[in-house]
Amino acid sequence: MGNETKIPAPTIERLAQYSRPLESLLESGTTVISSEKLARLCGVNPAQVRKDLAYFGEFGVRGVGYDVADLLAAIKKILGSDQEWALC
Repeated sequence: MGNETKIPAPTIERLAQYSRPLESLLESGTTVISSEKLARLCGVNPAQVRKDLAYFGEFGVRGVGYDVADLLAAIKKILGSDQEWALC
């Protein structure tokens, strides 16, 4: 096996939790959000937000925050919710 990192189930659950306020923020025209604000909206610690996102690469700019549209798109891709599935 390679040196793949196993992503904890609670991290995946929190990603889904992060996507909900990001959707609302995007609809309201917000373009940037800090880990502190996202954490407050989701009821978690800002360090937890940063740690969860770090599993999947670099997001955001230190001292500036995360681009709402880019972060939401990345989370949807990670969760597989960016695809349309055919129903029988």
